[in-house]
Amino acid sequence: MRARIDAVKARLPIADVIERTVKLSGTATSRQRRGQCPFHGSTSTSLAVYAEEGQAHCYGCQWHGDVVKFVQDTFQVPFAEALARCEVEAGISHGAGIGGDAAPVQRARNPGPVRQRRGPPMIDPVAMGRWIWRQARREDGPVRRYLLGRGVPAGAVTDARLAAYRYLSECPCALWREGDDPMKGPVAPAVVADVVLPGMADGALTWRVIGVHVTYLSPDGEGTMRRRKPWAKPDDADPWLPKRRMLGPVGQGAVIIGPYRPGAHLWVGEGNETVLSGMYIGGADGDAVGVATLSLDNLQGGLAFARSKYGGERVWTLHDIRPDPERPCFTVPGHRGAVTGLIDSDMAPLRGRKDRETGQFQGELVQETRRGPYARRAISGAERARVCGELFVKGWRRVGAGPVNAMRAPPGMDFNDAARELV
Repeated sequence: MRARIDAVKARLPIADVIERTVKLSGTATSRQRRGQCPFHGSTSTSLAVYAEEGQAHCYGCQWHGDVVKFVQDTFQVPFAEALARCEVEAGISHGAGIGGDAAPVQRARNPGPVRQRRGPPMIDPVAMGRWIWRQARREDGPVRRYLLGRGVPAGAVTDARLAAYRYLSECPCALWREGDDPMKGPVAPAVVADVVLPGMADGALTWRVIGVHVTYLSPDGEGTMRRRKPWAKPDDADPWLPKRRMLGPVGQGAVIIGPYRPGAHLWVGEGNETVLSGMYIGGADGDAVGVATLSLDNLQGGLAFARSKYGGERVWTLHDIRPDPERPCFTVPGHRGAVTGLIDSDMAPLRGRKDRETGQFQGELVQETRRGPYARRAISGAERARVCGELFVKGWRRVGAGPVNAMRAPPGMDFNDAARELV
């Protein structure tokens, strides 16, 4: 693990990552840069970024960490997922990288010398998820309204599949302090699903709840929320509350949409809407079960890269796609039914790292045939979708499922986009 962290820090400048969400002073060559801390609503440039050390420190709330810690706290993801995202950005592995809706943890500002009493700490995301799940109830009407509003065909939204979701009319959008009323902060209607991790115990399949997935809704309930953070400043780079939250260590789990059976036909995709839309487009039977893995990394797993003989740089061997055994895709142990992977076709190209002097993307190192030469170029979105499909199929075949196939959405679209054209 330490070697992986060191490799990321050597290849991925912390300022490059922080600058995506925080406006920093200075330039890429500056030894120290300053910006407003995203973790306590700073109005001053209390966040100091030390390029040579690969560290950042906030003198307002005492946050301190490296690039992995910053990603972990900015997106509220488990450490392992933050490290995996950083490895993608650093050009070490293949996956979704750093992206999505930022949802920085909220810390208390460090009290001044005159102030003697500290406020209670903020609750952690796991506690927030438990509170939301306890308050939410099964209400098929609002959940159905949201899914149909997003373009999911009505034929896919069966009562059995709606059982995967709960609804909360007033759901907290942000963490709160221990002992405080959760309803004092911003609230919105939300669709809530538990995230489970399958395993085996004494030869039997088990399901463990590891977190919750929350989708905040617009006032009419037919789309996702778009709402400013009450504490956002006019010049904040990202002033919006997150549309979705994953609360808890959910990186390797999934939402199971429908009653699971060992012989059921599973339709596995990234998001809830994508899965239900893909099931409709693919003609899934009424007793088929959806699986939303919630991230591309979890859907496909890691790619085992070759290494260049000159400098050890990673190489995309497009002629020989192999899963990384240390980063498997989501699977259900012992599943013996058919499995269909729903692969979206709207993936952005991977253009490699930027040259720090020219600002130009360097491309990825690619080998297209077994004995062919290396070429440096972008990996297209279509190639990424093909790689994803191959990794998915090999990952599920490894656990004995079958038949296994991957179905791709039309070029440039995800399955929810494609379903909207049918509605």
